[in-house]
Amino acid sequence: METIHQERIERLQQNMAAQDVDALLILSAADYVYFIGDLRRQPRAIIPRQGPPVLLAFAAEVEEVRRATGLADVRPYSAMHEMMVAIMAYLKGLGKERPKVAVEMEFATPAFLLERFKLANPRVQVVDSKPLVSPLRQIKGPEELARIRRAAELADLAIERARQVIAPGVTEAEVALEVEYAVRKAGADRLGFPMFVNSGYRSLWLHGMATDKRIEPGDLVIVDIGPVYQGYNADICRTFSVGEPSQEAGELYGLYRQMQAAALAAARPGVPLHQVEAQIEQALTASGYKDRYVRGFLHGVGLGFEEAPFPTIFPEDILAPLQAGMVLAAGHTTLAVPGIGGVRVEDTVHLTADGPVYLTQAPREAIITV
Repeated sequence: METIHQERIERLQQNMAAQDVDALLILSAADYVYFIGDLRRQPRAIIPRQGPPVLLAFAAEVEEVRRATGLADVRPYSAMHEMMVAIMAYLKGLGKERPKVAVEMEFATPAFLLERFKLANPRVQVVDSKPLVSPLRQIKGPEELARIRRAAELADLAIERARQVIAPGVTEAEVALEVEYAVRKAGADRLGFPMFVNSGYRSLWLHGMATDKRIEPGDLVIVDIGPVYQGYNADICRTFSVGEPSQEAGELYGLYRQMQAAALAAARPGVPLHQVEAQIEQALTASGYKDRYVRGFLHGVGLGFEEAPFPTIFPEDILAPLQAGMVLAAGHTTLAVPGIGGVRVEDTVHLTADGPVYLTQAPREAIITV
């Protein structure tokens, strides 16, 4: 195990001691990469309050896991019930009547697995791992930032490829296929989420996908993509117009740029997110489009394409102060006006002591005309 992962585990264990948590049960790839340093599907690990981590792996993978991680205590299983028995035995060995075990309770944790764990371990107190892990993962080290920078370069490549492909008669799915192929060929592991190609009436959607809808002349097209490089995400969104955009669409996009500029001008270490949101809403008030805005303009980016601070899912994060070293996506919501369309521009930025620095560089000054 590399020194950096040992240091992360030590900081985690300090948090566990302070919050009286006996063990962290890792069920997600992101936490496994962060603390163990290995990228694999269906990772399972236990990090105790004291001592080295324990890994659980399919029986045929045990030796390879030992080589990849440098950890000796890798316990085999061949079926889910065997994995559960191994975890139960470990927790019983802690010698506590009601051990407190932290588990990530976000997107990556299967609800059925968590429920079965609770049923199999009725005396275990299951708590959310967020207070333990998020304070660590929010601050990106140099090696993490380097990977996010590369993911951001791939995001820029994606927008350029989308510019080349978007045309009347082409389906959204065809655009997504060509763009994903380009970023995968350039070195992306995968996409962090299914790519959005929202055209025409679908540009009004807050979220999206790529469908068999054909792009038509005059459409606004929102392209949102999150390439992943060595486990780390970037997040970018740009608005395209098939032909010259209408004056109203151009003005709406200009307003969105004002919103992003206001957010980034306000985003400084120590400033809570609600103060950033207040600046965005101030920019919207005079426009008459305040009711077209969904709060949550900034969110964290890293091993997750959306991670803390994440106020659209965890409202309490709106109170959290920003910190130097965070990586954030700025532009999380679509500004959608029926009769005009939807516009959005999103960038990945690194928050330094002096303020945000763009990591994604694709053109953002105006709607991209194709």
